[in-house]
Amino acid sequence: MSITFEDSLKILKTAIEVEDNGLETFLKFARKTKDETGKNIFIQLALDEHNHRLILEKQLNKLMSGKKWEPVEIPKSAIEKLSPAVREKQKRTRGESGLAEVDALNVALDLERKTAKFFREQAENIGEPEAKNLFYRLAEWEDSHFDIIQAELDSINNTGFWFDIPEFRMDGKF
Repeated sequence: MSITFEDSLKILKTAIEVEDNGLETFLKFARKTKDETGKNIFIQLALDEHNHRLILEKQLNKLMSGKKWEPVEIPKSAIEKLSPAVREKQKRTRGESGLAEVDALNVALDLERKTAKFFREQAENIGEPEAKNLFYRLAEWEDSHFDIIQAELDSINNTGFWFDIPEFRMDGKF
């Protein structure tokens, strides 16, 4: 599919709006979340969304100044660097704040799923290899956000999993 210059600008502007929405949403959730781990996750997610915006804005400015898509090196985020490790989570109080946090995490999960899907769709539709790589990389970044949010939800809900790793086995073996 051939994408015009105007289409490329529109895609980048839409992607920036998507990142702005994520940043605002995560900051709002961070303010409302009483649990320190949850609050820190939302703050880190907001920082990542800001970094995504800067990357997209830089590419938009290049295109608007008459330059072509350029390869973009996107380093691993703090969330992506988290590796699954067995750790005990402190017991939480599950009053109203726990319920609000679960609701916020579920909204965040949906937001990350939709954002990753948006970036993959843009990567599929755009012909420029550099743009394709940029959007696929941003989708990977959003996937890592999804994983960390799901891990936090699993922990809060006591599912017995953390990053898809069983925290215990029914046969007593570890």
